[in-house]
Amino acid sequence: MNSPDPGHDGVPAAPQAPAAPQVPTAVLRSWDQAEAKIFPLVMARPEVYELALRMIADLAARLRESCPDLPALLAADEQGADLVTEPRAGVGPELIAAAACAMRYRELVTIGAAQGRLAALARARDQGLDWTIVEENGDPARAPYLPYQRVEAHVLSGRAVIVSIEPDETLVGAVHRLDAAEVDLVTGGLQPGAALGSYGSEEEAAQALRQARDQIAASS
Repeated sequence: MNSPDPGHDGVPAAPQAPAAPQVPTAVLRSWDQAEAKIFPLVMARPEVYELALRMIADLAARLRESCPDLPALLAADEQGADLVTEPRAGVGPELIAAAACAMRYRELVTIGAAQGRLAALARARDQGLDWTIVEENGDPARAPYLPYQRVEAHVLSGRAVIVSIEPDETLVGAVHRLDAAEVDLVTGGLQPGAALGSYGSEEEAAQALRQARDQIAASS
């Protein structure tokens, strides 16, 4: 039987989840471009902008019902302007469709992340662990040149610490940040909390993280 990934400082890392369907770069770019074209209307034609927002919200609500996952959303996106059943003058239906797809995509990403946290907690609970990494983005070896963040959660309570590494003011050195958070044990949602501290060295951050874990465990 394979042992858990040792993760960071003895806290097991969340096992790799099955690969999620990928959204083609061209599709993501088209969604971004649609939103970028709609936003300037807020100053130039505010009444049209408000109309566009209502149309996007209405279509996003329909997509919420018909697109429970990314494959379904991508299939809907292929319909383009035809997704808009009641076009209105002054608002390009292709822009409304793309912006609504972008909104639903962000919702699906959020849902997927929440489900991943719950799955990581369930695995850790089955293994009798006190702490586990429920989310990790980036590679600490490549920080601070590329963003890095992970969420370590106390399995029993869901209280968590967000560990991040970002560039300092010179853009060469690293700043290690710790922030309190909490994972909802029912929905998997992540609620950020107060800043716990910023540290100029990995050693200082590791010591502060161990203290934060001890305090959370003692009070849970």
